[in-house]
Amino acid sequence: MLDTASAPVPSPPRPPPLVPDVEDIQRGYERLDCEERAVRGTAVRLFTFPGGNRDVSRTVVCLPGLGASGRSFAPMEPLAQAWNLLLWTPPLKTPATHTPLQWNLSVLNHPEAGLPERFALMGSSYGSLLSIAYALEHPQRVKALVLVSPVASVRKVRRLALSLSTLVRAPRPLAYVFAPTVARVMGGRWLPAEGRAEIVREARRISPLELMRRLRDILAADFLHRLRELRVPTLIIEGGRDLLVPPAAARDVAAHVPGARLEFLETASHLPYMSHPEAFNERVSDFLSRHPD
Repeated sequence: MLDTASAPVPSPPRPPPLVPDVEDIQRGYERLDCEERAVRGTAVRLFTFPGGNRDVSRTVVCLPGLGASGRSFAPMEPLAQAWNLLLWTPPLKTPATHTPLQWNLSVLNHPEAGLPERFALMGSSYGSLLSIAYALEHPQRVKALVLVSPVASVRKVRRLALSLSTLVRAPRPLAYVFAPTVARVMGGRWLPAEGRAEIVREARRISPLELMRRLRDILAADFLHRLRELRVPTLIIEGGRDLLVPPAAARDVAAHVPGARLEFLETASHLPYMSHPEAFNERVSDFLSRHPD
């Protein structure tokens, strides 16, 4: 008689890496409202939380990282009752007459953007580069600054990991191979599957040419020497296990920004608002509450 008591239980087959179609919105990211605004002839997607605060004096404009959309900030929903969170998505295509950074600066500041005269500004990775440039160019409009995984100078960015992030644009069969690697670089081990899928799905909306143009913005960045010009309250949040922008880069940025507050989430990687939303939201809420005006 066959003894089945000690027979090993076969492991269930591992599902393939999640690489969704661009139409597929993941659980937890589908509840946002989306408005499309035409600004300077280009389309900007603006996500908001249903039932969220609409007080313009408490507006926080959130700028996503390379290849991401404003939808990536969905885990910040608990802050939406106290703050008017506008989750901004840069145009999918920018004209050849400008660099993507130059074009996005002009779009953010254009009357058609419909942004209030003054607002808090939060940027993640590439969005932090845009946030820094905007705050330097239009200091009168920014009343507080939150920089997540800050990019101020490519000298402090690990180029190999940065180049690896472009693999989310690989053809679909290859994307199944590369998606876990990209997710490990971008989000770390604590990034949920839905967050990983959100990164890959949104990046697949952008053309390889546009993604490379934004990458060149990062490779050409050198704002470190100008950070002392910033005169707004600044919070810097960095993941202790960020494989793309090392913790030393965040310390360097904080050392150059007068009065900057630096917070580390030790087990987080490059996307702490997606992988560690409770700790991230707690720090952002405390900071914004201290600097409402």
